[in-house]
Amino acid sequence: MKRAMHRLTGYFNLCGFHLNSAALLLGVIIAASAVVPARAAPAQLIRISNTQGQQSGIQTALALAEIAPAARLAPGSRNNNVNNNVNNNNENTNDNDQYLSGTVVAPTSAVAMVSSVVGGVVQQIQVASLQQVRAGSAVATLFSQQWVEMQRAYLQQAIQARLADQKLMRDESLFKDGIIARSRLEETRGNAMQADVAAKEQYQALRAAGLGDAAIHRLVDTQALSPYLTVSAGAAGTVLELPINVGQRIDAGMPIAKVGREQALWIDLQASREQAAQMHIGDLLQIKDCSSARVIAISPQINGANQSTLIRAQQVAADGCLKLNQFVQARLIGHTVVAGSVAVPAAALVRSGADSFVFVKNAQGFEAVQVTAAAAGADMIWIKGKSQGKLAAGSPVAIRGIAALKGAWMGLGDPEASAADVKAAAKGAN
Repeated sequence: MKRAMHRLTGYFNLCGFHLNSAALLLGVIIAASAVVPARAAPAQLIRISNTQGQQSGIQTALALAEIAPAARLAPGSRNNNVNNNVNNNNENTNDNDQYLSGTVVAPTSAVAMVSSVVGGVVQQIQVASLQQVRAGSAVATLFSQQWVEMQRAYLQQAIQARLADQKLMRDESLFKDGIIARSRLEETRGNAMQADVAAKEQYQALRAAGLGDAAIHRLVDTQALSPYLTVSAGAAGTVLELPINVGQRIDAGMPIAKVGREQALWIDLQASREQAAQMHIGDLLQIKDCSSARVIAISPQINGANQSTLIRAQQVAADGCLKLNQFVQARLIGHTVVAGSVAVPAAALVRSGADSFVFVKNAQGFEAVQVTAAAAGADMIWIKGKSQGKLAAGSPVAIRGIAALKGAWMGLGDPEASAADVKAAAKGAN
């Protein structure tokens, strides 16, 4: 420090300054630097007067322990230092429930496809679109040459399996009498097993095509091949689609009908970024003019087109109130609330980096209290203070004039005070 003063004094001498004048100016600079320190992290307490609060338009609202169906901002007391410019005669209320819109969709297990394992020509259609059907009900009858070939293949394999089994029984008897060798018995046993597996394969193919056990046994007994295949519904429900016509040729695997099962439906709702952050799996939704639904999934990604998040809910009970592709509106009526949290207007929340704060009114002014956000409504948000005792139900928090408070909190304002401090330091040095 002494070396710097010596160099500065030499500089002033070269410039024609007297030593006393240089010392005086240097003293003013040192005093000013002591009065105006380097800007540090913002202090949590913001000292602000009643006049400053009125000029900045600062208003407060009380933190609530619970949200009424129609909550409103609480007017401030006349004794508050900061003016709460809320009209006491204004009784307008704000509905703080979450409202979301979406479309009714079918769960993956709610739609059953009816198809045939063989191709053929549609001879008859036994159902109509939107008709209620039971499991096993006939949907359509096909004329199929491939179906005849499948029946013939099963009969051949069944007869071969029967003959192989009879030969195995005969060889086992001969082996016991010592007439044949063991190798011949093992060969016969292997042939019988192969024939049995081949017959079972064809048997399962007939079952997959829709032929029942009784019909298959009857086929073996009568050996009556039929080119007509009746395709049946695999589940009870409503025929949603019937994309076939009489005389139409269809290939194996083509859809014959779609049957909607009678079960709880899904609702795909579109939520904004703020709404999605406030919802949790298990929250209960009230569907307008219908029953309730429960949130079962929240998409981890955002739709790039409209920046919305997909929220999926499922009916609590399948009462038939909702229809597929129906546009509905849902209201959040139940959610998980973190213990110890309070509800404040969403406008009270202030972001600073990755942290969230609210400005709580006290006797000295306002204090920036760090909080964590929990579930919320459309205009209200549940928060919990990270410091004990600084935020509770009934605490007044700033809801307007936030920009002025944040500027003072970050130390961005009041330049006149700094200039006055420098002038005072200079005067004291003289």
